[in-house]
Amino acid sequence: MNAQTPIEPFVRPAIADDAEGIAKVHVKSWQEAYVGLLPQATLDRQSVPNRMRWWSGQLQETRNDRWTFVAIDPVSGVVGFVGGTHPPRAMFGPTFKIPVLYVLQSHLRQGLGRKLVHALGNAMAQFSPGDVALWSLASNMPARAFYEAVGGRLFAVLTERDHGRAPLAGYRWRSGAELAEKSAPT
Repeated sequence: MNAQTPIEPFVRPAIADDAEGIAKVHVKSWQEAYVGLLPQATLDRQSVPNRMRWWSGQLQETRNDRWTFVAIDPVSGVVGFVGGTHPPRAMFGPTFKIPVLYVLQSHLRQGLGRKLVHALGNAMAQFSPGDVALWSLASNMPARAFYEAVGGRLFAVLTERDHGRAPLAGYRWRSGAELAEKSAPT
């Protein structure tokens, strides 16, 4: 009997059919990663149906200035995702933003986060030059260590609680090309 080589997880652009998988990862990731960092009531309010409605709308809307990539495990389905946008430029604002990046804890440390941001950085670089930024909970040290490992430079820490929001740490890359280069899977 021949042993089959296991099929590795891979990254691809998201499609409309990924909405449910992304919603499940979004909710579960919040509930895994933010325990003790956000109020438990906030985590308990996370809802797959609500996230699925939102993601369904996002993935069905065709725009060339927004990207979503998914990490697919051939057995488990969607196990991670990243989203990026090219928002209308605000004065001194970044050219690109990364509002979401989540990988299930069961699939961390397998290179999927690197593969996701690498794909996103390449898409941004092909769209136009410009800097990339993201905000993280300042207390989320594992996420912050990841952003630094893929070349993100800390540019701000917002420590004042604004309308109950937790303190944030901002990271920046000079360009989508730099993000892609620094996150290239090893």
